[in-house]
Amino acid sequence: MADLPGQGNSEEYLLELWRRHLEQLAENEGDIELQIIVGSYHAAEVLGFLSLSLDRSRKHRDLILARLAHFRAGSLQASEFEDCLVTATFTIYNHMNTLCHQFSAGNSQAKSLIRRVDEQVHERVRDADQMQRSASALQAAFPLLSLMTLMLGEETSAAPVIRQVEERFSAASARAGNAAEHLLNALYRLVEMMQLFVTLSNAGLKDRVSEIAVVFADDDQARNLQMKLRNGFCRLFELGHLLSTHLDEILP
Repeated sequence: MADLPGQGNSEEYLLELWRRHLEQLAENEGDIELQIIVGSYHAAEVLGFLSLSLDRSRKHRDLILARLAHFRAGSLQASEFEDCLVTATFTIYNHMNTLCHQFSAGNSQAKSLIRRVDEQVHERVRDADQMQRSASALQAAFPLLSLMTLMLGEETSAAPVIRQVEERFSAASARAGNAAEHLLNALYRLVEMMQLFVTLSNAGLKDRVSEIAVVFADDDQARNLQMKLRNGFCRLFELGHLLSTHLDEILP
C-alpha cells in the first residue's frame, strides 16, 4: 500500500486507492455484499486520508492515526457482512467527527454539537444489533457533515440547498420502518451533502461532482436495497477521493 500523507507520496497513495477500488469491485462482480464492503471500506479510508491531510498542525494526528489503526484491525477481524458494515460506518463517523473538529476550531457552539452527537450515538448503540449500529453511525455522521457544509457555505447562497437536504433527512427518518431504511437514508443524504461540500470547497470541481451525481441518480433506479447501499458507498468514496486529489488547490 502507498504511504499515507506525511509519510510518502500522497498522489501515489490516492492512485493506488482508486486502482484498488476498481479492481476489487470487478473481482467481486455478482456478490453485492462484498461490493458494499469494498465501497464502504474505501469511503472510510479516503475520509481518513482527508482528515490526516488537513491536519497540518498535527494537532489531531495521534487521534487520526489511532482511528486508522483501529479501522485496519477491525477490517482484518470482521468476516460477517454486518460486522464489516459496522467497522466501515463507525470509521466514517469517527473521521467525520475529527473533520468537524478541524473545520470548526474555536467555535464553541460547534464543539457543543459535536459532543452531543457523540453522546447520542454511543447511547443509541448500547443495546443495538449490528444493523442498528451501522444506521446510528451514519445518522450521527450526517449532522457533522451538514455543519461543515454550512460553515463553508455561510457566505454563499448554498444555505437553502443545505436545508433542503436536512429536511429530506428528517422526513425520510420519520418514514423509515427499520434499521436498513435508516441506514440507506443517512447514506444517501451524506452523498447529497458531500456533493455540496466538495463543490463549496472547490468550485472548479462542480462538473465532476455533477457527473458523480448523474451516476448516483441512475444507479438509484435499482429497487434492491443492497444495490442502493453499494451505490451510496461507492459515490461517497468517489466524492471523498475527488476532494482529496485537489487538496493543494484548496489549502494555502
